[in-house]
Amino acid sequence: MNGIKTARKVGAGALTPPPSVKPALIDMKVAVQAAMAFAQEMLPGAKDIRLEEVEPTPAGWSVVISYAPNQSSTFAIMRSEEESRVYKKIAIDSKSGRAQSLKVWK
Repeated sequence: MNGIKTARKVGAGALTPPPSVKPALIDMKVAVQAAMAFAQEMLPGAKDIRLEEVEPTPAGWSVVISYAPNQSSTFAIMRSEEESRVYKKIAIDSKSGRAQSLKVWK
């Protein structure tokens, strides 16, 4: 051929990429969006969810979020100091974009 690698035909019309082509990995923005959606689903009492940190890992992305816990007491609402925040680290798989773990982050 002319030196261009093409996909190989496998089975009933399915194509697979050449071995040198790696599967598409999600980028940082998609990982953050997945982590935020996961946090909203898993932590329904959380309010004011904020992105704190994003870091690549060998398996994907480590995303740290913080949120204000749901405090219903009048005293907690009237405090002049900023509410304490809870921090969580969410591992996002780089191939599927799905959350793999949720851990306390200090």
